[in-house]
Amino acid sequence: MKKILLFIMMLLSATVFGEKVTNKINFEISPKELKKIVKSEPLSNSHDNGNYAVYYYANVEDPLGVKRNLNSFAFSENKLFSSIFDSSTTDEEHTKIIEDYKKNASKFLKEKLNKKERAGGLLLYNSKKAIEIYRMMDHTFISIYLYAPEKLKDILKNYE
Repeated sequence: MKKILLFIMMLLSATVFGEKVTNKINFEISPKELKKIVKSEPLSNSHDNGNYAVYYYANVEDPLGVKRNLNSFAFSENKLFSSIFDSSTTDEEHTKIIEDYKKNASKFLKEKLNKKERAGGLLLYNSKKAIEIYRMMDHTFISIYLYAPEKLKDILKNYE
């Protein structure tokens, strides 16, 4: 029984706990660990109510290594489960970001990702995480979150 539990824990740690948001930031890290990686103080509009927290930082690198203006990191039970990288963009800059992710995301993230496209949007996903790129009010958002079948099912409807 102990061997089975050990095997399950090793499998989980290799799949979920080792899953990356960027080359430096992993899912499941704590807010304190994130602060050490980002090396700056959270912005004043961050909030933490104990079980759920969102911390905002300026100038954090996205998965492709580009610094974005405003970045949010959502935590539940003291573990990172979602990140959004936000920057003010023109239509041309937004299109370039989508093209860069289409061409390079699997290379930088070293993962096979499924791809869905729609006008002005891109969804990259696998059984561990999803990356969604979209534009609203002159901003490009790169949203990265742990895979959840029910959430992904709803998002995929927007790409059909």
